Amino acid sequence: MAISTPNAKEVPVKVVGSSIFGRHPLISEERTWNMFISDDWLVNFSGYLNSRNIAPLGKEGRGIFHSVRGNFVLIAIDNKVYRIEPNLGFTEIFTIPSSSTGEVFFDENLSSQVVMVDGISPVPFIYNYSVLGNMEPAVMGTGFSAFIPNYVTYQNTFFIFGNANKDTSGSQWYVFKSGFTPPSTAPYTLAWVQTLTLQTKPDFALAAIRIPSHGNNLLVLGSTVAEIWTQVAGIQTYQRQSSINIDYGVASVSTIAASDDLVCWLGINEKSSPAIMVMKGGQAQRISTDGIDFLLGAIQFPSQSTAMFYRQDGHVFYILTFFNQKDNLTIMYDFTTNKFYDLTDWDFTYFPARQMVYFNNLVYFASLKQGALMNISTTLTTMSTQTGTIYDIPRIRKCDTFRLPGSERFIVNRFRFTIANGVDPDVFLPSQEPFVDVSFSKNGGSTYSNPIPYYLHVTGQYKNMPTFSKLGEANLFTIQMRFWGMGDIVVANAVLELYQ
Repeated sequence: MAISTPNAKEVPVKVVGSSIFGRHPLISEERTWNMFISDDWLVNFSGYLNSRNIAPLGKEGRGIFHSVRGNFVLIAIDNKVYRIEPNLGFTEIFTIPSSSTGEVFFDENLSSQVVMVDGISPVPFIYNYSVLGNMEPAVMGTGFSAFIPNYVTYQNTFFIFGNANKDTSGSQWYVFKSGFTPPSTAPYTLAWVQTLTLQTKPDFALAAIRIPSHGNNLLVLGSTVAEIWTQVAGIQTYQRQSSINIDYGVASVSTIAASDDLVCWLGINEKSSPAIMVMKGGQAQRISTDGIDFLLGAIQFPSQSTAMFYRQDGHVFYILTFFNQKDNLTIMYDFTTNKFYDLTDWDFTYFPARQMVYFNNLVYFASLKQGALMNISTTLTTMSTQTGTIYDIPRIRKCDTFRLPGSERFIVNRFRFTIANGVDPDVFLPSQEPFVDVSFSKNGGSTYSNPIPYYLHVTGQYKNMPTFSKLGEANLFTIQMRFWGMGDIVVANAVLELYQ
């Protein structure tokens, strides 16, 4: 489209962008909610729906696990554990005696034992699906001091447990193996192998996790430091790699997640505020920016958090949620493009997912807010609650503030962008007609104009190119867009026509 005013010029507006989280709004106001960049277009993040009601409305999902060998899913909701079959039928198999809230962790060995820990009970719990019984407290044997299993991971025939104790034994972490040898009558037993200790400095051994794609290596995380240990042959099962240590521990074991060759967690030490850490191979680095670290430093309840990896359309996302009402925040890092985004639920509160599994060719999650099995997918463009109410995904793009190099005043003659969205009148009711709300700020994003709606064209009229004219004079100009509708949104960069 030609320039409409003599002596005007066109400047690009980065609609296709991420959340920058500037240290101060003047540095950057750029944010993106529930969308991400794909092939230089901005597209919507996955929606979700309720696949199966399991527990009463509002019960807390605490963890989920897919047993590949057993072909079932275990999900913990409130103080109950349920087994879910491929047809989504479910059976209650356990009542957790120690708690009804807080994240739980699962892992499985080759003896049909699935171990669950909640960080409160002094013993783990075992579900042995080879005997088709219920989940039971583990029989642990002797040879080790009492501890509280805080996190569990399986590696090369061993269950490795982190330790929630905060006394003098808190630096110890524990290696067990199955004590069950079919046709034994003790399918819920674990045999102690070794007790090991964090060595770099005095600390608590909160968790240990297998480093993906790196065979025998194990990452042991304390509260202020992390160490790499390697399984070796001989009397000592694991040996520390003394040449490497990481000067960040974990603020909450619930923020630990692993995928492909990555381990990610919310790191902290005695000298600095929280930062997002990632380990790839034997190296760890901080991926959070100055603005992200400033944001994380304001979190009041870092222990009330959860995190997971999620893969969508070739992108690998680390999703980190702080669910206390005083924090109420979810941020997402895309390892494919190395960018951050905001995620929300339908009501603009934190994103509800806690742990994800791939089962029956679908991705499911346990919900912090709903006692149901939830399906998340790139093909879903709405959010459906346990009650069956369907909401559109709140998709918002706040562009960075435009200013001239010397902050001179200018006149905005026109703003336009391209959005692809076909509307089928046989599918969408008039009340559901998709539209874009566009509002403008001339004071650096402190206040915005009333939103101006642009209703999208019906199918057959192809791409939309919303245009907004005669927008006035400013020396700071910020654009915010909200995309309403139950379908896909695909949007390109924009152009601002201005003159002095």
